[in-house]
Amino acid sequence: MNAYQIIQQAHSGWAYLTVLMAIVFFLAASLYALNKKLKDKAITKISFYTTLVFHVQLLLGVVLYFLSPFAKWTENTMKDETNRLYAMEHPLIMFAAVIFVTVANSKIKKNEMIKVPTAILTLFALACVLSRIPWEAWLS
Repeated sequence: MNAYQIIQQAHSGWAYLTVLMAIVFFLAASLYALNKKLKDKAITKISFYTTLVFHVQLLLGVVLYFLSPFAKWTENTMKDETNRLYAMEHPLIMFAAVIFVTVANSKIKKNEMIKVPTAILTLFALACVLSRIPWEAWLS
């Protein structure tokens, strides 16, 4: 196995944890927001660990981006659906998901009560992740 394959396998494997944490974070934030519950250790830990998992995935993705034979910019990048996904759509949307999770984590740390906009940020993060996973490559 070369460096690309090792990082690619780590990125793909860590993605399962990333999706799981995104779902848990969304459900927990929504539960707290809708029930107007005060912040406690449980939501603080879920928020922290979700942010940590997302940032590790981002770091793996950045390394993979520069090693990947799929994320190459050519004159046909925007015309080729697969190349466009790996070179532009996947990295940009996943970066947006990391931003949404990070902002939600910051709001949870600063406020005593989880509000609906914070839960919406977690929904946006989950939607970004699920919309740009290269499902055909990931599940094969």
